[in-house]
Amino acid sequence: MKNKKKKTKYSKQPIWRGFAGLLKIFFKKPKITNLAGELPQKAIYVANHSAMAGPVIYNLYFPEPLSPWGAYPMLEGYKSRFKYLRDVYFVQKRGMNKAFASFLASFEACFSIWIYKGMKVIPSYPDGRMLKTLRLSLETLNNNRSVIIFPENSNEGYHETLKSFSAGFVTLAERYAKVYNEDIPIYPVYYHKGNNKMIIGKPHTLSEFKQQGLTRQQIADTFCDIVNGLFINYVKSDNPTTAQTDNIADLEPLED
Repeated sequence: MKNKKKKTKYSKQPIWRGFAGLLKIFFKKPKITNLAGELPQKAIYVANHSAMAGPVIYNLYFPEPLSPWGAYPMLEGYKSRFKYLRDVYFVQKRGMNKAFASFLASFEACFSIWIYKGMKVIPSYPDGRMLKTLRLSLETLNNNRSVIIFPENSNEGYHETLKSFSAGFVTLAERYAKVYNEDIPIYPVYYHKGNNKMIIGKPHTLSEFKQQGLTRQQIADTFCDIVNGLFINYVKSDNPTTAQTDNIADLEPLED
């Protein structure tokens, strides 16, 4: 007998609840094309970032509740948030001069922590603390809330056609398989800001790629191609003169 889907409720931070209502005025619900059918509550979604727009749209309108991986300094103290926003996001990724970047970062660092907490962001670490990211992700999945990861290389900005993926989401899938002895579905997702379209692709499992003898990075590269395929086949083919341009610049990112 098939078990019924049990919805798990997650309270949102009051500040985020109010902010989310305001965002819906500016970020309209996208046209969602779901190629995968009914979506499980427990899955890994691998998506493009589309600068600030993607994480906001996914949080506001995705059919199932999600917790994104996000840069860990944005969930720490004011000084850490300020330095990340100024040095990494505004200067490195958006190419701003340091003086203007400092002004913007000092403002955004004041309230961004509540937005991140409201969106249930899981801190992503580039070092040995990655174990904490994996532990929190497994806890999230076991609470019937999916995890969404933005693994694209955004060191030189955000691109319409993704350049490459880091393999953090593969590590999470491997960890899940090791702990629970089962594959967790991994879904590709692409959101296009200019066309306001979201495409949810069919799921894949880690074992599919392992059977082909692919390495962790090769799996990540394959998924990058799959996500790009959603853009090419379901967005670009409908409108060759897509409105979204490379090196998108908005607010703070939530990348892997």
